[in-house]
Parts: sequence; C-alpha cells; structure tokens
Amino acid sequence: MNPILVTLAAGLFLTSPLAPVRGADGAPTGVPRGFLDRRFQLERDDVVAFVGGTDVAAALHGGHLESLLAARYRGLNIRFRNFGWEGDTVFAQPRDIGFPPLAAHLEKSEALVILFQFGRAEAMEGTPVLPRFIAAYEKLIEDCSKRTRRIALLTPPPFENAGGLLPDLASRNVDLAAFAEAIRVLAGRKELPLVDLFAAFRGKAHREPRLTDNGLQLTSRGHALVARAFMDQAGFGQIARRAGEPSSAGAWAEVALEQVRAAVIEKNQLWLHYWRPQNWAFLGGDRTTQPSSRDHLDPKVRWFPAEMEKFVPLIEHAEARIEESAAHIPFP
Repeated sequence: MNPILVTLAAGLFLTSPLAPVRGADGAPTGVPRGFLDRRFQLERDDVVAFVGGTDVAAALHGGHLESLLAARYRGLNIRFRNFGWEGDTVFAQPRDIGFPPLAAHLEKSEALVILFQFGRAEAMEGTPVLPRFIAAYEKLIEDCSKRTRRIALLTPPPFENAGGLLPDLASRNVDLAAFAEAIRVLAGRKELPLVDLFAAFRGKAHREPRLTDNGLQLTSRGHALVARAFMDQAGFGQIARRAGEPSSAGAWAEVALEQVRAAVIEKNQLWLHYWRPQNWAFLGGDRTTQPSSRDHLDPKVRWFPAEMEKFVPLIEHAEARIEESAAHIPFP
C-alpha cells in the first residue's frame, strides 16, 4: 500500500481539541495545528467552502454531507458555502463576463476552510494529462491558500458500469486510480488533510453499493453514501452509522437528521440564488447599462446589487433553523 495512504489511515483525522500553531515568537499563526498535522477539524465560527465540479455542484441540492457536518459541529456556528460549478476542472473554470473569480468569492464569504474535490472529469482524458493535472491543481491550491491555509483534498468516488447500452465507465477506474494516487501524493507533499473517497469504495474493485444510475453522475442515494464515507474517514463514524441506510431518494433513516438536511436544502437554494444568480448579465455582466438594471427614477442608481443583498438575512435565518434542528440530534 502507498506509504502516504498508510500514514493517513493511521490517524490523520483525529478529532481531539487542537492547540493553535505558534511561530518562533510564540504568537499564533492563525492555522490550527490539526491542519498542519493533516487532520480534519473545524472550529467555532468557521466558514467552510466546497469547491469542485459537477459532483460538488450537485451535492448542494441534496445537502447530505453538510447535514452530517452540521450535526457533528452543532452549536458552533459553522457555516457552509458551496462553490461547486458544473463542468469545472482544475484546468478551467469558465464563467460569464464580469463574474468574479473564485478567490473573490472566497474572500467575500470569509471562507476559513476549503474542501477541494477534483479528478473525476480530468481522469476521462487519461493518464497522459496527469502531469498537467497536478501542476494545475497545485496552482489552484496555492492561489486559494492566500485566503486560508486550512485546505483539505478529497479523491473522487469511482466510476461504475451502468449496464445496458451505456458505456462501461468502470473500465476508466484504472486511470482514476492513478489520479487518486496523485492526489494522495499531492496532499502529502502539501501537508494537507485527505479524505480518500476512491479508496473508501474499493477503488478499481468497486461494484457495490451503487452510487450512480449512469456510471458517472451520483444519485441522491449515492451522494448520501459518499457523505457517510467522508464522515467515517474523518473520524465521525458514529454519526455516519446513526444516519442509517439512506433511502433510494437519499433520505436519512434518522428522522432528526433528515430534518436537518431539509433545513440545509432550503438554505442552499437561497445561497445558490445569491452567489450565482441566473441573470448575472444584468447584475454584473455586460448588460449593467440596460434601463432594467437601473432605477426608473434615477438611472444613475443601480437597484439590482442592493436588492441581491436582501438574500443575506434570509440565508442567516435559514442557518438559524439548521442550528435549531441540529440541536435535537440525539447523538454526539
């Protein structure tokens, strides 16, 4: 087995309290010791950013991982911000004209922890792109580390054979295994926490449980199983087990936890409309000079940006409901 993976499995996701890291002058550096020791640990008032492609973007609608983390860290005012975007890779994150780069969104959201999940779409191009993949991934990490050094990497879950007339994507797990290994090595070299979802589902040998219905895109149940695997690897297995076996629709068996997930989904819909509005062209793109983007009495005034900020108290109110729901969770 890869020595980095052995080291990670030996205890890099401990959940004991973490002392602040201090520099030579004894002053705190602002980076919890757990992140330098490659443990996954959140702290009071943290803002956690999920960054990745299609799988991460789709996870926003189900709220599975966020609901489990909200239960684990209830009462600590942890906030979660999903910046996933369909089709994003480490190579390119195309956006509309004028749409702020990821770094600007991380800054505005005051993100303190970033969870990256890339590699699945890139592996479709085969192992010849691995050197470019690692170089691009490392640059993305370095760019985002200007905002926070508390960064964790996730390997992607395996592909599956959907059967029927659909292509057998499971055959691409040989390539995906190479990408997962490269991510493990990158995490070790950068001293970052790693959650190995590829290994959690037996990697190239994966057959069951089913995560997709077409070999590629996770179902709601698939997202739930991936979230449970994350929690188990991060040392929160008790919560993963108490969540129970998810239904075919992705509902948690634990009623109290399913209520948390419902509150998370409600908040995430508000967040989605706030951070990536469909009418961006009028808000900050190439149509901001149009009359409909300006006040009808005073065209010098742009009403749209101020109107969008009204989402903020709605999001905060929804997060309060998440905390209220999580307070009733009957397990630690």
